[in-house]
Amino acid sequence: MPADLDALRRCANDAYLKGHVAEAAEAQSAVLIMARTVGAPQADDFLFAGLIHHATHCLTDGIAVLREGLGLYPGNPALHENLAVLLLANADIAGSITSCHTALALGSPSPNIHDCLCEAYQRTGRLDLAVAAGRASLEAKDRRFGNAEPLVAMPSGLPSVFNPDRSEQNIIAYSLWGNQPRYHVPLLENARIRPHLFPDWSLRVYHDHTVDTSYLAQLAALGVQLRRMALPPGTPTHRGLLWRFEVIADPEVQRFLIRDADSLLTVKERVAVDAWLHSDFHFHTMRDWYTHTDVLLAGMWGGVGGILPAPATLLRAYSFWRMENDHIDQDLLTETVWPAIRRTILIHDSIFQPCLGSLPFPPFGGLPGGHHIGQNAFLYFSKGG
Repeated sequence: MPADLDALRRCANDAYLKGHVAEAAEAQSAVLIMARTVGAPQADDFLFAGLIHHATHCLTDGIAVLREGLGLYPGNPALHENLAVLLLANADIAGSITSCHTALALGSPSPNIHDCLCEAYQRTGRLDLAVAAGRASLEAKDRRFGNAEPLVAMPSGLPSVFNPDRSEQNIIAYSLWGNQPRYHVPLLENARIRPHLFPDWSLRVYHDHTVDTSYLAQLAALGVQLRRMALPPGTPTHRGLLWRFEVIADPEVQRFLIRDADSLLTVKERVAVDAWLHSDFHFHTMRDWYTHTDVLLAGMWGGVGGILPAPATLLRAYSFWRMENDHIDQDLLTETVWPAIRRTILIHDSIFQPCLGSLPFPPFGGLPGGHHIGQNAFLYFSKGG
């Protein structure tokens, strides 16, 4: 096989891992052209091309390249799995379901297939099948990662009593970069409602130099703690999602909640958090929609501070068990944090319980129909509602 073809593959991969997606797309296109010419395209060539097209939202191109790959490798379950994901994103729900079942029939053990099926069935209104698929995904992830050797031992005693008088030590943490209204508008609203909904907590935003200084001044004026961060050169932008995890090992933090900047704090989660604070569990997580099929949702969990190691330590222990993308935060938690905390975590779940020990949400603070914890709240700001 020509050495320059392998060099091109490395070039495409390196560019992608550095967050240079356009450069990766160009290099991977060259890989496929050369591979077709010499008659040596690999299944992974098509898989990686599909991944890049998904990252750049070129869904039609991604679907086409994956189907080309299937023409050569019809028995490759990963190609069917990735085709299912792109078809779902492109609103071909029936095609996505078919591709998922083909991948399963070919013996794929990937939990991602069940994630895809769960969302696809929910979109078609087949909620019983969606719930079954979601449970299958959660249980598969727990089987794969839950019995791994924990990175740290859990405390033998009960959690420390929550102290509402030290709000500066009870932190709701966010990551933020850039100036997209999708994130700025809900986050600023959270800063305004925090004194009324979570008065015993403080907001903390981990941000970089790309956030407008006048916006940061608005946050600071509302009492938000600001922490300046920077990514090392050549690091994908989505690694900024891990900044908010810095709070878990901060020695000054007693309790922490990790949240997404584009979702609003709600009464429903305040009631759930209160139930956790009065429990014997050291950690807490929530699942409130059909896409919530990760054992730990990166923007819907919390815990007692000072137990888990810093995110740099977690990242060193991470095996990159699938190609890195903007789910790096959830994939990292699944492999490195879940095995340690799975026996001392309170899980509130409105969709899949009972599953992995989850419980229903407390019967208070319900949200209006169509709303759930962790949703993209800017959709409703955009509609003026």
